[in-house]
Amino acid sequence: MIAEARGTRDTTVPGRLLICMLLLVLTTVGWRRGTYFTGSVDPVVAAKGLLSVAALVLAYFGTRRAALRLGTGTLWALGLLLAASVLGALTHGPLVAGGVIAVRVTIIALTVVLLLRCYTGTQFFAALAWSSAAIGGVAAVSGLPSLSSGRLAGGFPQLAPNELALLACLVVLYAAWRIAVGAGGVPMAGIAVVALGVLWFTGSRTALLMLVPALAIMALHVRRARVGLVVSGLVLAAAATVAALSTDALAGFLERDGDGTSTVESRFIAWDAATTWADDRWQLFFGGGMSVKIIPVKGQYWDEQPLDSSWVSLLVQVGLVGLLVAGTWALWAVRGALRAPRESRALFLGVLVFLLGRSVLESGLFDATPDFLAFLAISLLAEGGSRRRLPEQSAEGGAGTALPDRDPRPAALPG
Repeated sequence: MIAEARGTRDTTVPGRLLICMLLLVLTTVGWRRGTYFTGSVDPVVAAKGLLSVAALVLAYFGTRRAALRLGTGTLWALGLLLAASVLGALTHGPLVAGGVIAVRVTIIALTVVLLLRCYTGTQFFAALAWSSAAIGGVAAVSGLPSLSSGRLAGGFPQLAPNELALLACLVVLYAAWRIAVGAGGVPMAGIAVVALGVLWFTGSRTALLMLVPALAIMALHVRRARVGLVVSGLVLAAAATVAALSTDALAGFLERDGDGTSTVESRFIAWDAATTWADDRWQLFFGGGMSVKIIPVKGQYWDEQPLDSSWVSLLVQVGLVGLLVAGTWALWAVRGALRAPRESRALFLGVLVFLLGRSVLESGLFDATPDFLAFLAISLLAEGGSRRRLPEQSAEGGAGTALPDRDPRPAALPG
């Protein structure tokens, strides 16, 4: 068990939840850089599939203990999205690859649903943060030799710099939320600083730029800022300003050199190609399946490149129908987050601002990725059928303490 101090009381991340989350994060990060699933089964694909099934089975047996109320609207949106992807894969060709990815996403979604029926949202995001810290930490330490190339990447597993930055940001966001609601102290701040260091060395500009407004959203939810928090924040801001003005570190970070498909300008080339990718109306409306992640380009010295945008990827993978469903789903999740209690709203909005902002320039928000885990959990917890389990925390319970949120009516347990 991992104990977390919350005011005058302690909450814990149960061992079953932590193991499930470790498996989920491990199966949703990349194990090989620069490779995409095309339908063939190899040891890596088989291992990730077995681990995801193991997480699902472990989560299922946990539901025999308790069942918390959870809405189902999110699952309808996800079902429509996956159905559109399968319909697109039927005509585009990679039906096996697209179908396998749709099954993977379904398994991950079912695991998240089962976990949220057993554990509170606070426990879920604590487990997600600790799992991201553990896997990201191992990847960062084992990938230190990659710094010689200018950007920190994962060694084991072989995370791309942007993937490693995502895990670091999830840790920072959770730590910042704990501090904002008065439930985190010096140790939590230290964890956030280390994660920020990892983020900086990855050179991920999109992640860093979207982390700033996300943290600002959380800061707006602070009712009574503690003196220590204000002083440390001012000192950190002053130190960062001095470092930025007295060195060329910030300028070098923002003006990082790139070539080929690694530049911001090259993304527009892929996005323009995505608008004319469909060969017929069926592909225009339903796309080509979730396995389409690289698109052919013309007029360049390279022939193809990644789409590098969750929304442009959706246009190609699930067509206009899926894009409309996903856009409505995202707006609906934001609406639900705005209606959540203050402490939950701080976490939900902060994470959504980061994920949705990052999704413009990075792919994976609606795929089997860590950002999909966070987005799906927030959507499930923020919808109307689930919000009643997110009451404002009482002063007696200590900031951030999860209150009982069981449905008073008898719940039908699986199995």
